[in-house]
Amino acid sequence: MVVQVYADLGSQPCRALVVFLKHTSIPFEIVDIDLAKGEHRKPEFAAINPMMQVPAIKDGDFCLSESVAIFRYLATKYAEDVPNFWYPKEIEKRAKVDEYMAFHHQGIRETIDGLFMAEVLLPIIANISASEETIKEKEKIVRKALSTFERVFLAGKPFILGDEISYADIMMVSEMIQHTVSGRHVSEGNQNLEEYVNRVRDRLNPAFDEVFDVIYKWRADYLKRKQKTDK
Repeated sequence: MVVQVYADLGSQPCRALVVFLKHTSIPFEIVDIDLAKGEHRKPEFAAINPMMQVPAIKDGDFCLSESVAIFRYLATKYAEDVPNFWYPKEIEKRAKVDEYMAFHHQGIRETIDGLFMAEVLLPIIANISASEETIKEKEKIVRKALSTFERVFLAGKPFILGDEISYADIMMVSEMIQHTVSGRHVSEGNQNLEEYVNRVRDRLNPAFDEVFDVIYKWRADYLKRKQKTDK
């Protein structure tokens, strides 16, 4: 049976989930849901996920939303098809992945997404430009969040769990790369974090770049338009 994965790869959690799946033997297919076209609000998708958000999955007759819940479900049900490093069977290592996932949405995603919304999305979708003061304040919040991540979760290790990658790393890096659309690198000036992002990318390529290509193209288009506007 093939797991249907409803996703828009412009979404950070969708990218993390698909990169994970590409490094497993779980049979899956992507069902594209274009958020910009409002496809997540169509009745046929609402029947899969009443919250009308991506990602979501359909595994036989079973439907599930929320990326962390989906990941745990797939890693548990299809354990034989999932390399142990993603969600280790060793209880203490698994708990550390859970610890980061519990921290992630408010600790990292909310902060980086706030800056991304102000600097990139709102000017595009609502023609609202944030003030320089607002951007600087949000930058400060992001730096504080990244400092907490680096001190508590990375703590001098190659990956969050140590020498091997886990789902926690791809969740984190998916957020960090989101903001490169604007030409900004939230890890800029921090060699340790820059090396961490590159380490995760290298460890997961070529699948990583295949999935993140949508962001690379978005960045190229965005910067091209910005150059025209700035002239």
